[in-house]
Amino acid sequence: MNKKSAFAAIIIASVAVVTYGRGNRTDMTVTLKFTPQEGVTSTIVDLSPALLRQPIAIRVQDARQISDPLVIGHGTGGNDKIFPIHADRDVIAFIQETVSDIASQWSVKQEKSANRILTLQLIRYDVGESNKAVGSVYTSDVKFAFVLKDAQGKTLAEGNGSGGTHRYGKGHSGENCNEVLSDALKEAFAIVMANAELQAAWAAK
Repeated sequence: MNKKSAFAAIIIASVAVVTYGRGNRTDMTVTLKFTPQEGVTSTIVDLSPALLRQPIAIRVQDARQISDPLVIGHGTGGNDKIFPIHADRDVIAFIQETVSDIASQWSVKQEKSANRILTLQLIRYDVGESNKAVGSVYTSDVKFAFVLKDAQGKTLAEGNGSGGTHRYGKGHSGENCNEVLSDALKEAFAIVMANAELQAAWAAK
């Protein structure tokens, strides 16, 4: 066998091994990280000085209708078999931490004993990985229902906010999963915070 033939055989064997591995995958675990990739189209919310002076408590609840709370999506192998994508830790705790950090970046004053309590009910937190001949396409879908109450439990505003994105990436990449989920999460939260009814009730004395 000459050098060219040997090199070609190595390439073919390598591709076969990768394809076999991708096609026979049965699970994937993502280490949750907030890594938005918005760039110049960064999601922002217009919050008045009156809102920024009024403290608010932000709480996240799990309202997803799934049997395993660690499942955050599905991927496909080279043979188009679907496998679950799992989070490495509590999804609600991660989102609670993340939205609190985002709110802080927007200069929102947060206090646990605030007279305004915003509850975010997580309805959907999902990533889809579609395997291609080279790499994969990632899509994300995040949805909140929200309720704003006062300290006595009276409902002041209700609504929802959704976010989603898609982009091309590497095959079976936890990094790419985090990127599309982060962008969708920030978009959904921004839509909630920009809700006119919520802002009016939040600012009211």
